[in-house]
Amino acid sequence: MLLVNGLLLVSRVRWMTMSRANANIRQVLPKHEFLAGRISLDFCNTLSRMRNDPDRALTPRDFFGWAQRCGIGLDREPGAQALTRLHDLRAALFGILEAVVEERAPAAHDLSILNKELADARTAERLVPTEEGFLLADSAPATIDRFRHTVARDAADLLTGDLRRVKRCPDHDCLWLFRDGSKNLSRRWCAMDDCGARDKVRRFRGKAETRARRVEKSIAALREGRIR
Repeated sequence: MLLVNGLLLVSRVRWMTMSRANANIRQVLPKHEFLAGRISLDFCNTLSRMRNDPDRALTPRDFFGWAQRCGIGLDREPGAQALTRLHDLRAALFGILEAVVEERAPAAHDLSILNKELADARTAERLVPTEEGFLLADSAPATIDRFRHTVARDAADLLTGDLRRVKRCPDHDCLWLFRDGSKNLSRRWCAMDDCGARDKVRRFRGKAETRARRVEKSIAALREGRIR
């Protein structure tokens, strides 16, 4: 995003983890907090299913900390009404995106919420002249409103694209949403060095336990004289 004449430019942005952790954050953060590839998915993932990972946008302070780590230039914590609106949008996006992953129709209520937020975002759009032509900008005066608009626009762009790329981590302790940007749609895990690595360890241990049981059965059979 870029500010021009006080307006927030509307553009696709990659949201990545800040290089330095916020010293004031006391909660244990996920190993990879921003890995979904899209801001709307990263925002959904603040409501995690991981053990010991509470809602990272539950309170105004929680959301403000997450926004700082994400690189969103908020100047203050959101008010109660603004945070409730963000929570409603997040819940609607969760419902819609999980319906996409599960190949079923999303709830009309969830679509209604997203459409209302998208309409609000479109209302704030303005063309801004530049030396190279024009840029589309968000004229909402509050940063928190511009952030909500960005999430709604990003979700709409995601949902009108290749839905096969919207995926959910198969680790039942995770289930984070992410966009598969690989050429052959081969990305399976939210992070290969996290959930993917745990799956490898589980499968290795499972195979080892299976081999051990077979050996035990063979030894027992030999002792009983059933194997000659």
